[in-house]
Amino acid sequence: MSYEAPLHEPLLRSEAEGLDSSPPSLESPEWCGKHEEGLSMFCLDDLEPLCQQCAAVNHVGHRVYLLTEAAVDCKEELRTSLTGLNKKVIDLEKVSQTYKHASKYNQAEAKLTEEHMKAEFEQLHQFLREEEAARLQALREEKEEKKLDLEVRMDNMNQLIKSLEERIQLIEEELDAGGDGVEFLQNYQDNMNSKWMDHKTPGKVSRPLIDVAKHLANLQYAVWKKMECVAPYTPVTLDPRTAGQSVRLSPGLNSVHICPGSLQRLEQNMHEAVVVPGNPERFHPYSRILAREGFNTGVHWWDIECQQMA
Repeated sequence: MSYEAPLHEPLLRSEAEGLDSSPPSLESPEWCGKHEEGLSMFCLDDLEPLCQQCAAVNHVGHRVYLLTEAAVDCKEELRTSLTGLNKKVIDLEKVSQTYKHASKYNQAEAKLTEEHMKAEFEQLHQFLREEEAARLQALREEKEEKKLDLEVRMDNMNQLIKSLEERIQLIEEELDAGGDGVEFLQNYQDNMNSKWMDHKTPGKVSRPLIDVAKHLANLQYAVWKKMECVAPYTPVTLDPRTAGQSVRLSPGLNSVHICPGSLQRLEQNMHEAVVVPGNPERFHPYSRILAREGFNTGVHWWDIECQQMA
């Protein structure tokens, strides 16, 4: 109920309904120091307690209630506000619980992701080690092949040189002997008909060096192309953040299977089940999942293999 105090009718303390007959102390918070009377009214517009004279002079046209009635209404309004605040606390606790689950989930997910990354890189390292060993072995084999071939050629050449030197020495000895008879002429004919006289000058050596270009030509690119056999490409990568709580992804994020229940073990060797957080991106409770990247234009299709889990 509202109350408007007319300016020409001063209100007496005794006229206020529900007011005590004995005036409060001057130091009491229920006392108006300006008009020296008790605070018996309440202005709903300014939300402050008033004495009757304050209500009559300064709050004309405002919604003014008796203090006792205003207290009842304000208490009811506070109770209504408390209900909303309690609901807000419950909602905040749910969000806090989601953050807690997300933090725990991130710890487990980061550990597994690290293990998967190390395993993937170990496969690449193993491939590179094997490829390096194979290419170094091919280089060593060619080196040994060239070495043996050159050694055979050098042995043959040394024998030829030695034979020629011996023949030259014999001819020089005959010339130094100064003979000019039948024996010299017979030896002359033998010397001229000798195969050494007709021996041609050896030609250029054919391909004695290692084919370095064969081993180093676009080496990194060649290894990278060959690496495709151990590093296959998949056009679609699934986003685990959107997976429904019953969807379980493969380590490569390119295949899924459905497992019952809302609690998941990220890996079978984990001793503690990890609660999947209810983040906004996740499908719940549906068994659905989105790809990490979407398409806005064009036509796209894939072959999907489906099978019944045992």
